[in-house]
Amino acid sequence: MKDKPSLLIMGNSNVGKSSITRLLLPNPKKFKGRAGKQPGSTLLIKPIEFPQMPYKIVDLPGFGYMKDSSRRRAEHIKKQIVVHIEKHYNEYFFGLIVLNSLRIEDELKKYFIENETAIPLTFELIKFLNEFKIPLLVILNKIDKISVFDKKRIFSLLINSAKAYDLNLVHITDEVGKSNNEIPYLEFSALKKTNLDKLKGIINASLRRKG
Repeated sequence: MKDKPSLLIMGNSNVGKSSITRLLLPNPKKFKGRAGKQPGSTLLIKPIEFPQMPYKIVDLPGFGYMKDSSRRRAEHIKKQIVVHIEKHYNEYFFGLIVLNSLRIEDELKKYFIENETAIPLTFELIKFLNEFKIPLLVILNKIDKISVFDKKRIFSLLINSAKAYDLNLVHITDEVGKSNNEIPYLEFSALKKTNLDKLKGIINASLRRKG
């Protein structure tokens, strides 16, 4: 029997990855949200599977903005995740990069505007996954928490900052090209289930293309 392809979900800590994972499952009540996410000397990653689901979900631990965690521990987790991707990249048919819309400005200010020698973790992650040609979608989560005015300002900052790293973020409703530096994004709210049906449709379309 052919092994099911995997959907990759990545992002900083506390951006809503587990909430999004739960929304994609046929039986969310059976998902505890912490399975395979306890990092130790070796990162334990257990794919989430259901018989009626045509793909597996791998919700990787967040490795940025971790509370009660040393810089050394955060770097260790990051390295373990990199090793995992390098070993299993060909198993992934699609990847979701989840951002907390409330934190975008803080990350860009700290790692781009105030420190030109650093690269924001989000952009570093996208460029890394692009090397393995994993199709990506950026999820701008928690849009229910920001006003229309703030959303326009924050998203414009994100898109313009990404261009400095040769990344072109394009709204999912626009025509998306095939170049590695063109990445679609989707406004989303796990709490309100905003654009959940659209997200499921995008994932299923990518799965069909893979097949």
